[in-house]
Amino acid sequence: MQCLGRRNMDIGKALGFVFEDEEWIVKILLGTLILLIPIFGQFALMGYGIAIIRNVRAGSPRPLPAWENLGQYFADGFKFWVASIVYALPILILMCPFAFIGFMPTLGGDSEEAVAALSGLMGILGILLGCIAILYGFLLALLTPVIQIRCAESGQLGSCLRFGEVFRFAFQNIGPIALSQIVIIAISLVVVPILGTVTLGLLMLPAGVLITAVSSHMYGQIALSASASTSGEYVF
Repeated sequence: MQCLGRRNMDIGKALGFVFEDEEWIVKILLGTLILLIPIFGQFALMGYGIAIIRNVRAGSPRPLPAWENLGQYFADGFKFWVASIVYALPILILMCPFAFIGFMPTLGGDSEEAVAALSGLMGILGILLGCIAILYGFLLALLTPVIQIRCAESGQLGSCLRFGEVFRFAFQNIGPIALSQIVIIAISLVVVPILGTVTLGLLMLPAGVLITAVSSHMYGQIALSASASTSGEYVF
C-alpha cells in the first residue's frame, strides 16, 4: 500500500492534451469565434478555462470541453474577474499616489531649492511605489491560478475571497504554480510572437485560446495534486 503524495506537473501533457481530443479543431475555432464577441467572449473564455481545470481535477481523459454551456462559462468567468479585481485593489490603490507625485515639484512655487527638493522626493517615492507594485504584481501572479482553482472547485465567488485559504494554498503549492507561470510567460513571449509573425497575425486569437487551455490544464494538475495530497489517497 502506497500513499499518493503530490504529483509532478506533466508539462508535456498540458501542451499536448488539446490535440488528443478528436474535435480539437472545432473547439479551438469555436473558441476563437466566441472570443471575437466583445466583453462576452473574454468572460466566456475565462470560464472555459475554469471548466478545463474542473475536468482535469476530476480526472477526465478528455478534459477539453465542448462549447455547450456558454452561460455557465460566462458566469464563471465573471466571478473570476470580480475576484481578480478584489485581489488587485491594493495595487490599484497604490497607483493613485502616482497622480499626485507628478505634481509635487509645482508645490515648490518659485523657490528653486524647494522645487529641487520636491523633485528628489518625487523620484524616491516613485521608485519606492514602483518596487512595491512590482512585488505585489509577482504575488498577484501566484494568486491568480489559485483564484481560478477555487472557482473551479466550488463555483462560488465567496470561496475565491477566503483570503487565508487562498494564500495558504498558494504558498503550499508555490513550486508548481511558479513553474506554470514561467511556462505561460515563455509561450507568450516566444511562441506566440513567432506564430504571429509567420502567419501575419492570423493565429493570434487561436493562440489565445490554446494558451488558456494549456494554463488551465496545468492549474487543474495543481488542483488534482493538492486534493490527492489532502485526502491521502492510497494505491494497493
